[in-house]
Amino acid sequence: MSKTGWLAGLISIFLITATANAKERIFGVVSDRSAAELASGAALFLTQQPNFSIALRTPTQFSGMSDADIVKEIKSADAVFSGAVFGDQVSRLMRLVKQAGKQRPFLGINSDHRLVRLSQDQKGMLFSGVSSSDIRELAKGPREAESYLAWHERRRTANPRQATWIDAKSYWQARGRNNLASFFAVIARAIKPGVAPGKLVPRADVRTWFDGRMVENPGKLLPVKKPWIAIIDHDTGDRSGDIDTTEQLCKKANDAALNCVAFFARWGAASGEALLMIEKLAKTSPLQGVVSLQDFVIGGGDARATALETIERLDVPVIKGIRLTEVTEDAWAFSTDGLPWKSVHYRVSMPELQGVSQPIVMAAATPVNIDPVTGVRLVSTMPIDEQISLAIDRLAAWQRLGATPNKDKKVAIVYYNHPPGRHNIGADNLDVPASLFEILNRLKAAGYNTGLLPKSSKDLLDLIQDRGVNLPEDRAAIADMSNRVVRVSTPEYRSWFEKLPKILQAEMAGGPLSFLAARVSDALEKQQLQAARKLIDRITADVRHVLDGADHPAKKRAINLLEQLNTAYDVWHENPALPSAKQKAMKLTRALIKTGIEGLRGWGEAPGEIMTYKGDILLPGITFGNVFIGPQPPRGWELNEELLHANMSFPPPHQYMAFYFWLKYAHKADAIVHLGRHSTYEFLPRRSVGVGPADYSWHIASTIPGIYPYIVDGVGEGIQAKRRGLEVMIDHLTPPLSATPLYDELLELRQLIETYEAANGEGQSSVRTRSLDAMRLKIDALNLKEELSASMDAELKIRGITFDQADGEFLVHEVGHYLTKLQEDFMPLGLHVFGRDWSDKAVNVMLDSMLQGDQKKSGESDLWRANLKKSPAAEIKSLLQALEGKFVSPGKGNDPIRTPESLPTGRNFFALDGSVLPTRLGHALGVELATKSDTGSRNTEDGREAIILWASDTVRDEGAMIAFGLQLLGVEPQWNSRGIVRGVKRMALKDEQVRKDTVFITSGLFRDLYGQQLALLDNAVLLALDGASQTIRNTYPKLGPALDAALDPLGTSVSNGGENLTQNEVAAHWVKDALAELQAGVDAAKAGRQAGMRIFGTAPGSYGAGVNRLVERSGAWEDRKELGAAYIKRMGHAYGMNRQGVASQETFKRNLARVENTYLGRGSNLYGFIDNNDAFDYLGGLSLAVETLTGSAPNNRVIHHADPNNASMEPLTSALLAELRGRFLNPEWLKPLMKHDYAGARTMGSEFMEYLWGWQVTNPDIITSRVWDDVKDVYLDDKYGLGLDEFLESGQNIHVKTNMMAIMLVSAQKGFWTPDEKTLDDLSKEFVEKILENGLPGSGHTTPDHPMFKWITPRLDVATAKALEELLDSARLPMPEVTPTITTVQEVEVTEIEPQPREPEEPKSRNPEQGDPEEVLEADIPDYGIWLLLLMSGVLVFGVVNGRRSIRRGGIK
Repeated sequence: MSKTGWLAGLISIFLITATANAKERIFGVVSDRSAAELASGAALFLTQQPNFSIALRTPTQFSGMSDADIVKEIKSADAVFSGAVFGDQVSRLMRLVKQAGKQRPFLGINSDHRLVRLSQDQKGMLFSGVSSSDIRELAKGPREAESYLAWHERRRTANPRQATWIDAKSYWQARGRNNLASFFAVIARAIKPGVAPGKLVPRADVRTWFDGRMVENPGKLLPVKKPWIAIIDHDTGDRSGDIDTTEQLCKKANDAALNCVAFFARWGAASGEALLMIEKLAKTSPLQGVVSLQDFVIGGGDARATALETIERLDVPVIKGIRLTEVTEDAWAFSTDGLPWKSVHYRVSMPELQGVSQPIVMAAATPVNIDPVTGVRLVSTMPIDEQISLAIDRLAAWQRLGATPNKDKKVAIVYYNHPPGRHNIGADNLDVPASLFEILNRLKAAGYNTGLLPKSSKDLLDLIQDRGVNLPEDRAAIADMSNRVVRVSTPEYRSWFEKLPKILQAEMAGGPLSFLAARVSDALEKQQLQAARKLIDRITADVRHVLDGADHPAKKRAINLLEQLNTAYDVWHENPALPSAKQKAMKLTRALIKTGIEGLRGWGEAPGEIMTYKGDILLPGITFGNVFIGPQPPRGWELNEELLHANMSFPPPHQYMAFYFWLKYAHKADAIVHLGRHSTYEFLPRRSVGVGPADYSWHIASTIPGIYPYIVDGVGEGIQAKRRGLEVMIDHLTPPLSATPLYDELLELRQLIETYEAANGEGQSSVRTRSLDAMRLKIDALNLKEELSASMDAELKIRGITFDQADGEFLVHEVGHYLTKLQEDFMPLGLHVFGRDWSDKAVNVMLDSMLQGDQKKSGESDLWRANLKKSPAAEIKSLLQALEGKFVSPGKGNDPIRTPESLPTGRNFFALDGSVLPTRLGHALGVELATKSDTGSRNTEDGREAIILWASDTVRDEGAMIAFGLQLLGVEPQWNSRGIVRGVKRMALKDEQVRKDTVFITSGLFRDLYGQQLALLDNAVLLALDGASQTIRNTYPKLGPALDAALDPLGTSVSNGGENLTQNEVAAHWVKDALAELQAGVDAAKAGRQAGMRIFGTAPGSYGAGVNRLVERSGAWEDRKELGAAYIKRMGHAYGMNRQGVASQETFKRNLARVENTYLGRGSNLYGFIDNNDAFDYLGGLSLAVETLTGSAPNNRVIHHADPNNASMEPLTSALLAELRGRFLNPEWLKPLMKHDYAGARTMGSEFMEYLWGWQVTNPDIITSRVWDDVKDVYLDDKYGLGLDEFLESGQNIHVKTNMMAIMLVSAQKGFWTPDEKTLDDLSKEFVEKILENGLPGSGHTTPDHPMFKWITPRLDVATAKALEELLDSARLPMPEVTPTITTVQEVEVTEIEPQPREPEEPKSRNPEQGDPEEVLEADIPDYGIWLLLLMSGVLVFGVVNGRRSIRRGGIK
């Protein structure tokens, strides 16, 4: 045989052998939750069919694979399937299946409907010609009383073409190892028809578990009359690992004398059946609570409402337990968000629809394993002991509430006094003294021991002012109240304080740098290197910005120390086991803190200096029998002016924690009620949801049941309290809302218009002329010209004229339009009293506002009226039910006019699920708004838009402002069949259409609630950039690497668009910014990423822009630019798909410097722009920041979309001035408030004038001196003869009036208000007389060292000036002791540290939340010798006195 023949024969034999040994291959993408069971089923199948091979991948694995690798997997497979696949990877899988070619069997099982429809066999598509509704019907479970097998056969017989898909789905749903082996056999049969699946043996829809084993009938085993809890879990909850959580829950329950039964139910109707089984068992044994480990909703979509009815009948608390399958316990412990943002909607938001709340992370993932047979990523979970204990302890506490007689229950009611002072006891649109009085008397009637109650709410208020108010900056007042309030000794407080994790102790005592050191130490020990790196980068960057803005003699040295600290952290991060690296970081941390620069240190050792007297912490409040009522302590920023400028995230002061510790350990509260919107504890630092021991709110909520009455239209912030504070919400009514009536000269103006319009006949021209002349005079008299000019701005520009050039017809039309718009706005009439019935008149007014004359709504009138009338009683009923440990039914929260379904109140409100935002309706509104925005006129070609995103308005408008931003970018959302947003798509540009470069400013709440939307917006920005990416590569080839880095988060979605840079402003501006970064020496990748940043907000765990806090502390700054700088520091953290709060202040500044148009939307009929401090904090702060950088304010616009059918956009100027005139200067707004006595006065002062002052500071071009003239006329001079001057001086209202007068004087002192000298003299004298008689109100405008006092002193006579100084001196706090600090010599020098290999250490079983504060403070400053200290002491004293603002913290030694 020739060599060639021999070789051919050998190849032939090889091919025959290879063919004989070839295995048919199945490839599948399966959910993480299903992976373990499928791997087990696959292993069994392969023992039965050894000629097959199976490769499985989870979506996590799938997302990490390249397109080429996936196509290779698909091409090598003989059949492909998806199992429970949803979300981001659906479109990609579909695309790659098609790209792989060849008609191979594909089955989409329990997956996105698009994957289901893609199902095919060798003959073709399985669902060709089948409607979506028929597919959904085919996917439904068995009918009532229908067996699983009968259901399977019925569907199979009726749908023979889909028999393979039906078989596969039936085996899939039956679960269990044998059934899943048969599932693979069904797929194999599509390849080899001879393969036969085993018998379909369905697992019971619901299986019960008791006392460590599965049982058929737990009712026979559960002791009668002994309390128990129920656990509802997924049907896979009994698999290895996951069952440990159930076992641990039940063990802890048993330890708490509670029996425990677990129900493993299929998702959907079966979980509803589990509830019915629980209800049956509860008839013989008292059920105390339920833990739901199921995600989404119990009962599934079809049975959701029925399941809720069962939950309501059970009438016990239902706690949401969370298993984290994506991250380990350590990763969760060190995370900034708590839960992955993609999972919040199904783990938290959707359960809230059924009143399943108080979300607690109970288990986390074990380290990942790869199944050796299928290659699938296997993740199990393990319980977190401390979290399990918290859940059971909370359920046990709820159980005790139900079991304890009312007369023996101890209740704490917390009201608000922040910023502190006598003038500011209240809550948002709630009469707090009257509500407290109402609640106390209802408690008394219900059998609670309330002792002797005051006879009226006025008497109660007098008690509160005597001993229930925080006055941390009034030394005399602190001493005076010291014997009438709770005093906590230092040893007692320290015994409580030491129960906190060491990292929190370090943070409270030592500040952010101490926290960083302790946290990094823990993170490195737990090998959480990425978490440690992010923490180091963020906090040190924030500290650098603090130092850059500091006015302190040690500034230069501190910057040098920080640079050394960064180097030390780099070395420590690279060598976690190297002791010298850690020691160096600790020493430098100590040295930095000792510079004394504010913002770098904490509150000092316990007990601190706030509200202390002779070493004791004072806790104001009043005890009525077993009920304690008291004000929540100051958060800290109200007292330390330097912290406001530093704008760091900082911990609560010692008094704050002492208050809640005292309620828990000393008062032994059985429940805590926070009254009204809103508390501050839900805004303390750290994670947004899924809190743990590193979160202050975790310790404050603790094991005590929390109940939170909250305004129904405040759902955005309320959801934060519900999740971070583990609270049960009870929503309450807004005040009645009425259309705005015209008054006084505005009414006269309307009459002049009517006279003009009526005089349209012959010989009437003189009447018209006189009417028009009178109208112009009236406009001047009312100072309306500026307001009307702003309102008419667009039309005036079109006509090319000024306001004075407007002809009669045009002017009359526009003035009439202005007045009509004023009347169409709603205003609140008075305040709501929690639990107090409304009068018929109030109900009718609100009902008229809800109907708005729309005949289509008249059919709902009777229902809405009934819901309004029953709401107050429902509020108090729900409060009493919650205090009995019962269930509070859920309800939709929102503006009642916009969403009547939010009535009746008294429910545990929920918000719109973020996964559907923007909804189709919200998107349509956003597109409409974008067409109304006048962004065509720009001063520069670099001009950018800026949109502010708020959580509460996102709930109201269904994401309209998100959609508005998307439309400016030329990007649109994509929804699946269930309305869930699955991504965004770049729209093709039409002729002359431009992609507007848009910056997004997120509030802290929006970041926490809608992190998914921030990623969506970042994706949209990058898609817009990609629209011209090929153009950039062609024109600027050196930017290629930077562009690659910028677009990297898009992955395979990059399309290399060829748009021109004239139409694509996003790309054009990116080019300029990237080139500037490269020119500055930034590496290409970083330059590209930074040039693409467009989403900014506060650091993770921080809230608010900080401007409102500085405004309220008007003595803390001299120049408005200080506030603009503070805004930039605080808000300059970048967010997006791959970034969570990266400190990026320089990039933020570059974006702001180019902002020309800003937008803030309002979707509420209740809230405007002057009745809250968020509007000027965010929009005013943004305007001021832009002005600080550029010298002029941007074009600020506001969007009104409370009525989505009549949305409008107008300049901020006309919006503010119209609201001022229509509401706050309107006697019809004032008169109802006067009926609420102090609460009404406080609303005038703290919720109007205080916030008007905020707009004054941020936008002085709008709030001119004339505004203060009008305010004085109405509020101090009683322009309308309402008796307002006397009202504001009666009783406790005087403290409100003196603070109002102080604000006006500060406005004059800072040059905003320019009244005549006599007015200032008279006002100064009257103000001083009032505070001499009644004391300082205690606000940030009346601190003893406020410059305003020195400014008015020359206007006083000698005796009065002396008396004022004596008053201020008695209130002044002693200056804190100053520790000598070396300020010119570098104390610590970094020495070279040789990197050493890590030494293996024994694993430590220490909670990752714990740390050792002593480690942070273990290093002493090197000894330089006494001569150096003596030399520098003089420099120090001089620098401290002259280079630092005084620090006033509120303690008396």
